[in-house]
Amino acid sequence: MPTRRGEPRVAFSSVIEAGLVRAGERLVDGKGRHNALVRADGALTLGPAVGSIHKIGALAQGLPACNGWTFWHIERAGKRVLIDELRTAIRATMKEAAE
Repeated sequence: MPTRRGEPRVAFSSVIEAGLVRAGERLVDGKGRHNALVRADGALTLGPAVGSIHKIGALAQGLPACNGWTFWHIERAGKRVLIDELRTAIRATMKEAAE
């Protein structure tokens, strides 16, 4: 049975390139306490800080590390959607293309 580590890597910029997230949108944490602005290059900004979904997620929480895929959400149709679900959609497209 495949593990998540065995899954193809997906850069957050690929989610932007696929149009699932747009530059200028805001990502929020699950409880709505933190938000960060999405840049066209796939980085996030939080105040003056710029970095990856992981780095900015860690910074927002005051932690040394963070899995940004499972921390950040995007608002869609009035609901928060985990960005990991968008990564799953990209992986499904990659699998279809390989078949």
